[in-house]
Amino acid sequence: MSIRTLVTNVLAAAAAIAGGAACSSEESSTPPAPRESHAPPADAAPVADAGTPGRPAGAAQAGQAAEVPATAVSAPASQDPPIPEDTEIVTTASGLKYSVLAPGEEGQRPKAGDKVKVHYSGWLTDGTMFDSSVRKGSPFEFTLGEGQVIAGWDEGVALMDKGARHKLTIPYELAYGEQGRPPVIPPKSTLVFQVELLDFTPAPPMPPFHEGVADAQKKTDSGLVYEVLREGEGETPEKGEVVELRYAIWNTDGKLLDCTEKQGEPIKGPCGTWRIAFLNEATELLRPGARYRFEVPPELAFGAQSQGPDLPGNSPSIWEVELVRTIPPLPVPEFKALDAERQMTTPSGLAYEIVRDGTGDTPKPTDEVTVHYAGWLTDGTLFDSSYGRGEPTSFPLRGVIPGWTEGLQLMREGAIYRFAIPSGLAYGPRGSPPKIPPDAELIFQIELIRVGPE
Repeated sequence: MSIRTLVTNVLAAAAAIAGGAACSSEESSTPPAPRESHAPPADAAPVADAGTPGRPAGAAQAGQAAEVPATAVSAPASQDPPIPEDTEIVTTASGLKYSVLAPGEEGQRPKAGDKVKVHYSGWLTDGTMFDSSVRKGSPFEFTLGEGQVIAGWDEGVALMDKGARHKLTIPYELAYGEQGRPPVIPPKSTLVFQVELLDFTPAPPMPPFHEGVADAQKKTDSGLVYEVLREGEGETPEKGEVVELRYAIWNTDGKLLDCTEKQGEPIKGPCGTWRIAFLNEATELLRPGARYRFEVPPELAFGAQSQGPDLPGNSPSIWEVELVRTIPPLPVPEFKALDAERQMTTPSGLAYEIVRDGTGDTPKPTDEVTVHYAGWLTDGTLFDSSYGRGEPTSFPLRGVIPGWTEGLQLMREGAIYRFAIPSGLAYGPRGSPPKIPPDAELIFQIELIRVGPE
């Protein structure tokens, strides 16, 4: 697991998406990315565009798991623009072969950390097409050099100029390894791609490493060493108050392991609820605008869990944490069961009651939506609420539990509905421990604020 993945998971106290749990604002703190939102994730729902090489590549290491379409599309490579017979084939030291089919803007080449946008089609060597963003009609985006795609893609796209189109022939060692990705990609498969680099966004400047200044450092009873890099203004946050943070992590050799600049946005969560222990202590020291440097003993961060060769288990780490702002919580709606005389029930078993009707757009399954919500067990126990975090949450409609996907399509912008979601449209027989027991019916109040991106 990469540092970035681990930090995301550990900061997310209930690991909302990864663990399939809707989580309590009282006990959890998750980054604001849509896939990490507190909206209930669709644990068993199909993943849209699961065949993109960006998802497989989590399989950048040979033999790792990867997602590809359940069935391949049989299509000869000749359906794409023909490749000139005299095209030069270059073989790199790793074994990757590439040909320039169309040149791009010379000198406009992405680097590791840049976000790239591409169109691609991929085949087995027998001409079987297994994936194509062109046929899907939607370009694919990923961060170069972050292990989000197979190793042959990271290397091959880094050789392209903006606007160029290349043919990549990727040996199995740089793709899915000896195991392949059955049933579509056989073991030891060489893969052939045509890739067009549509655009890229340069990575933001990374934060510099600061050596500690002994005379400026203080040490807490827990063993946490801290140093003020920049003082803030105002009051330090109280426990439970939502805070927005920027952070960066280095090992003791000064190698940057992760930072919010790579993620593209700060993280948010209630003060005092972080799973990385030192952050609970750290945020109590900070005022809005402050940035502190911390020397963190392993027991206050990742403990014995290795984060790869650059941060083995039981390693101290160096952090800088900035308190961007505090976000006042909003009042959580009062729990109410559905009114039996007013509720309606869909054929799936979803029950709903209109608290306030809306007048705007109604979302489609492919839309992103922004909502405020609160969720309870049927005994009135609150297990999650965007109100407690002070801000609404946004997510793709296909990325939540089926009861949400169906229910939100009944609403118009501005509406407030109350839902009773049966277990089969929520978390089923597994539940989502520790807050949601097996076979639990859930009550939600949802306000649909906006359909589509902001």
